[in-house]
Amino acid sequence: MINSVCLLGSAAGRNAGDAALISGIMEAIDLRLKCRLLYRVPTLFPRFVEQTYRHNRVEAVNVMPWTGSLKLLGWPTYRAVTTSDLSLVFDAVLFDRSLFNPMFNFLSSLYFLLPAAKKAGRRVGLYNCGVGPITTDLGAKMLKKVCDSCDFITVREEGSAEVLRRIGVPDSRFLVTADAALNAPGISDGEIDSIYRTIGLNPNQEILAININKYLNTWSEQSGVKLDVGGFLDLIATAINQLCRTVAAPLLLVSTYHGDIELTAELRKRLQVSQPVAAIDNRQYDHYQIKGVLSKVSMLFAMRLHAMILASSSGTPIAGLAYQPKVQHYFDQLGIADSCTDFQQFSSERIHRFLLANWERRQATRDILAERIPQLQQKAMIAADCVAELDAGR
Repeated sequence: MINSVCLLGSAAGRNAGDAALISGIMEAIDLRLKCRLLYRVPTLFPRFVEQTYRHNRVEAVNVMPWTGSLKLLGWPTYRAVTTSDLSLVFDAVLFDRSLFNPMFNFLSSLYFLLPAAKKAGRRVGLYNCGVGPITTDLGAKMLKKVCDSCDFITVREEGSAEVLRRIGVPDSRFLVTADAALNAPGISDGEIDSIYRTIGLNPNQEILAININKYLNTWSEQSGVKLDVGGFLDLIATAINQLCRTVAAPLLLVSTYHGDIELTAELRKRLQVSQPVAAIDNRQYDHYQIKGVLSKVSMLFAMRLHAMILASSSGTPIAGLAYQPKVQHYFDQLGIADSCTDFQQFSSERIHRFLLANWERRQATRDILAERIPQLQQKAMIAADCVAELDAGR
């Protein structure tokens, strides 16, 4: 019987997407098992975990350096995975970039932790993970060992499944599901209205939300000259300024990662529009609140995958700029592949035309999401069903 679960992924509190994933996982498993399990969460910021998930049974596992840890690699996490009934890897942490830097890359740490959990007689799973990029033979070997340790494997989209097949994991060993954050809870309409009053916008009018990402195209698989920050901001701002000459909607700048806030502020300085411009970020508002705010906008143009997921899970039309393949994979899942663009032939005019086209077809996108999101939310629950099967001894 499963009473305790260790959640292995990013839980530093700096990323609203990671926070939404943890929330969605706990909600789904507790629903399927019809009880409140104890969740152990390795984190650099224990207070964040304890305060944010106060409605769940959580135990923050402190992995600050003075505990003998380098992120997940260390005694506290080892103890958590060897004493918890089940350890679940979540999020997109299975890649081999900076493979031996445990402060950035979790794959090398999981390569040691998951076999240790199995040796201690515990169970292990990949919970709706994003997998890749894997570009080295050693990374492929490590990922294969991680997969071989698992009692079940679920990945959130077909792109991740292709990575598993390429390293030798047979189709019979995994299921393609959807992102766990699709089932993260939101907030009440009253609280949403209160936030909108605070930031000076009216949720009953058309609003265009914008989200950008500090990684620019440094993760993209496309060749060519890498963008510098100033050039990127100039191009995006020019495209938005041009759009706002024909689209009168107020703008809402949304940061879902602490590291993007300064970049977003620089974008705001470059905007020359007549309509109101407001901003929110995940230092002031948690992922529940950001999901609520995004549920009321008319469209979100975003780079961060989980900004798009928080918006689209409430039926809000989205348009994306893919800094990683996982962004395009999500739009493929939704059946709106044309609503995602990339960094090829990147220009302000191209982005302007892309934004305008998506704004004009936002109702059609909303109609597609109304059909597709409930299907993906059910697929995301498959991972919780796998946990329930383990709990039942099957």
